[in-house]
Amino acid sequence: MLVDALGSGLYLPLTLVFIHEVTGLSATSVGLGVTVAATAGLAANPLAGILVDRFGSRPVLISTYLLRALGFALYPLIGSFPALIAVGDRAYHPATATYTAAMASGADRDRLYAYVAMARNIGFGLGGLLSTAALSVIGDRGFGVLAAVNAVSFVGAAGCLALAGPRPHNDPQHTGTAPQHDGYRTVLSDRPFLSLVGAEQAFTLVHSVLPVALPVYAVVVLGAPPAVLGVLYTLNTALLVVGQLPVRRLQAGSRRTHALALGGAVFAASCGAYAAVAYLPEGGWQLTGLVAATLVHTAGELMHTTPSSALATAIAPPAVRGRYLAVYQLTWAVSAILAPAGFSALLEAAAPLLWISLALLLLIACAMMLRLSGRLPAAAVFPQPATTTALPPKRRTNDPTRDATGRRYPGRWRHRDDTRALRAHPAATAGVGYAAAGRGSVRRSSRV
Repeated sequence: MLVDALGSGLYLPLTLVFIHEVTGLSATSVGLGVTVAATAGLAANPLAGILVDRFGSRPVLISTYLLRALGFALYPLIGSFPALIAVGDRAYHPATATYTAAMASGADRDRLYAYVAMARNIGFGLGGLLSTAALSVIGDRGFGVLAAVNAVSFVGAAGCLALAGPRPHNDPQHTGTAPQHDGYRTVLSDRPFLSLVGAEQAFTLVHSVLPVALPVYAVVVLGAPPAVLGVLYTLNTALLVVGQLPVRRLQAGSRRTHALALGGAVFAASCGAYAAVAYLPEGGWQLTGLVAATLVHTAGELMHTTPSSALATAIAPPAVRGRYLAVYQLTWAVSAILAPAGFSALLEAAAPLLWISLALLLLIACAMMLRLSGRLPAAAVFPQPATTTALPPKRRTNDPTRDATGRRYPGRWRHRDDTRALRAHPAATAGVGYAAAGRGSVRRSSRV
């Protein structure tokens, strides 16, 4: 994920300029090409779900990397927009979500999704910095160099997966024992899941605020200097990197649906904060307001990312997990089509209209999440203790201060006599926890 995001970070911040400079197409043709490619990606998404369920997530994921590597390698040689990249991008998301799901289960899956999000944000941030540095040093020729480097990064990511190998114990497609199913009819008949997809659409739309709406709102509507966008993007990326794991730990004891509802409320608050910035005095006050609103928006992103992916994965039956996640990931494809034109139209009509519309959608999504808490499977809503494939800890029966699994008994030890007393206690010699020894003299004399 880190190698993939590092290469993509070279390209994503300058997508439209990148395509224009490399292909020589006009700005109008580039915009049309991006829209057509995003629409083509809609077809690639459900197809990827079928392929994942049929052949497993790992070969499909490697194929999406190689497809995008080919597309970027062809960039300098063609005069039209390469839809290969868009198809690879859309097929990538259900494949990577399914592959990640096969690596862990229970609460461990939430932690793994947090690590993946953190790695990708590190890669995007570093890639953006390298992209800016390369263009400032090389000039316009840097666009062709960046296309080649991005192609190499996708090949490198495919190589990492080829060396890593599959996890057949959690991915029934690799074992050939997947039960029979009715394909997408199974997904479309799952009404609670479709309700979850509907609520997720509001979240994915608000994720497009920073890359799509904020540049127009801050620079065009508010008249802020363009340099402020770099500050806001850097702040957002840095906080997403350092905050992902702490936020996941805070969410560990809560229902995933409730965590998502709280994240939606924070997102709605960020929309209100962005709307309020327009009523602040120009200059420093508005810049401070933009920073504060971006901080709230970033908090919403941190609270949404991990439970969203983990909840959708936990609901999906393993035999059709690829199809389930393909439908779930369609929300991002729809947002990629709707956000540019929709956000621009609302900002042009009346800037507060965008923020009010997003806030209302988010509040509806929060209510749906709370309602789904009782309709979705309990094991999916509240993550169970993780089932890990790691080797059990070494037994340390010769250490009287530890139990049979190697964990230290609570409390500290004062004297050697206490140690000998515990060793002689039947509970200790049987290898059970210290708490099971009761409230006898051994416990009272050995705890500080």
